[in-house]
Amino acid sequence: MDGPIFGLCSVLTLLSAAIAVRRSLVQQRRGNETYRLALSAHLVALVSSFLGSLLAIPAVADIADRATMAELSTLVSDIAAVIFCASLQILIIDWEYYRELPHYVSIACRIGFVVVVTGLLIWQFRRADPARFDLDMSTSDLWVDDVRTYLLTYLCFFAAAGAEVAVRAAKLARGMWRRGRSAGTGMAVTAAGAALGVLYALFRSGYVLAYEGGHAWPSALDNVISPALAGLSIGGVAAGLSMAVLSNGRSGTSTSRRSAAPARRHPTAAR
Repeated sequence: MDGPIFGLCSVLTLLSAAIAVRRSLVQQRRGNETYRLALSAHLVALVSSFLGSLLAIPAVADIADRATMAELSTLVSDIAAVIFCASLQILIIDWEYYRELPHYVSIACRIGFVVVVTGLLIWQFRRADPARFDLDMSTSDLWVDDVRTYLLTYLCFFAAAGAEVAVRAAKLARGMWRRGRSAGTGMAVTAAGAALGVLYALFRSGYVLAYEGGHAWPSALDNVISPALAGLSIGGVAAGLSMAVLSNGRSGTSTSRRSAAPARRHPTAAR
């Protein structure tokens, strides 16, 4: 089931990336430098999501692993997912706090946190040493402590970042509906996609914890529900952001400083 789901996600994110590139080129021709950081973060999110989805396809992962080393495709795919989440956080923050001090502080904190999480994943991957012990860095080898630790590190970050994106996107959707319903609908779809990502992370991490406690549900159930939730999450976020970008003629969001003001009354740094 992973192949068809993540294959569709790869196609969708690739198309969405083309839309983002086109919007960026149009903005450059118009000499508009507004929300340049958000546009860059949007493109990085889509490219990393495309790479992560592509490497999540079993056939592609097998080819990549044979050409490099065992389970390297899993590590790269998971790091791409971390970058995807962080880019979405930066995108949303740039829309909410454009050119304000909390904007720069929050973005710097999230970039630093991504570096830490990526470093942890690489260290845990090397400690598990899947090439030497013939391990899959997935739920199929949860009997290994290092595999469980690796998965929980990745899933905890995914859940936390997804929850923030869902909340912030929902706030932006409410503000956008006052100025352009299509853009607000796009952000609402984005919020729903991020919420599905949280459900994916909670369901899969729950399976890991249940396995550790000796009360795991059938692995076949996890192998069906988890990919479905992940695919819907990626598709929802990519489609929602594309809707918001296409409906806006200025910079990828119809939110002006005035419409975003309610969200800026409580600026936050990294949490």
